[in-house]
Amino acid sequence: SSIIPLKGATRSPFLAPTFQAGSSLSTVGGDKSAGLSETICHVANLPYGKITEDAITFAFAPCGDVARVHIAKDRDTGKPRGFAFVEFATKEGAKKAVEMSGFDFQGRSIRVSYAPEQSGHKRGADDSGEGGGKKQKREIHPLMLRSADCWFCLSSPKVEKHLVVSIGDEAYVALAKGQLVPEHVLILPITHYPSASQVPDSVWGEVEKYKKSLAKCFKEELNMGMVLYERATNVKSGQSHCHIQAVPVPLPLESKIRDHVISCGRGQNIGFDPKPRWRDEELDQYVLYEVPGQQQVLLHQVPQGARHPLNFAREVVATLLGMPQRADWKNCALPEREEEAVAEKFKKMFAKYDWSLEDDE
Repeated sequence: SSIIPLKGATRSPFLAPTFQAGSSLSTVGGDKSAGLSETICHVANLPYGKITEDAITFAFAPCGDVARVHIAKDRDTGKPRGFAFVEFATKEGAKKAVEMSGFDFQGRSIRVSYAPEQSGHKRGADDSGEGGGKKQKREIHPLMLRSADCWFCLSSPKVEKHLVVSIGDEAYVALAKGQLVPEHVLILPITHYPSASQVPDSVWGEVEKYKKSLAKCFKEELNMGMVLYERATNVKSGQSHCHIQAVPVPLPLESKIRDHVISCGRGQNIGFDPKPRWRDEELDQYVLYEVPGQQQVLLHQVPQGARHPLNFAREVVATLLGMPQRADWKNCALPEREEEAVAEKFKKMFAKYDWSLEDDE
């Protein structure tokens, strides 16, 4: 069933059309000629039961500082697949980890090898930690995909840099491509994290600063409130990068967002619960709405194996604003020259609220 516009919002309060998303940055250093990373290790033969990133981090602590851990999980069941990727802060840390290959972890002999830097790299008996002579295609860690293929990693060649309007140390803001309204922006971590639930507190602190500064900007410059939403669900590319949508809304609509989200969800058998402390929970796939002005957070956890409607999250906000025809961002995309103009206009409006500029002074 389709989502119908919120009663009383049949006409858009905005005059101009607009865009949605993307940007990206650079890559982990590796031995390009060999096709292997110098700082990321593939860790095999892990237990198939409940294992945590903290436990793996602790196990590799003797090697050096661990930057990140990614535990591979089955897309449908959410269960561990028996291997992980560990990124070290230095090449020396990764080298020590490879040299430790074969150590005991929860009763299993762990195999450690350098992770492939490029998709399609095959490993066999000559590659550290795999043995057996049989070549096998290895899954690529999302960190490897970020620079070449991710639209949101700032180092990616695919990033549309003209959409970026503010850059902090750990997070940045960019215009959404195919915006719902001209001030529709994204808040993103600079480093590749699949969802906001996996963003570490140090990075999340900057995300929160951007949320507060955007809310103040929308209130003082536009006399509007704000709704935030995130769709953290599986995508065909398999390389989702956390991006939180921030959309200004007329102040009278803020108090109606909760009921509107719940009503839209009910129409498609999608339930939402209030979860003000959602980052304290272990989440896989989910859809989240936040209304800072009402101190409300609504969360839907996608059941394992279920497929979530791709456009649902945006469609809810589009109908809230009385513009259901803008539910698909592709119908709202602008030529690059117009995007550049909108980006410059937003930068000027946001400048005195942009904490990243203050920190640079």
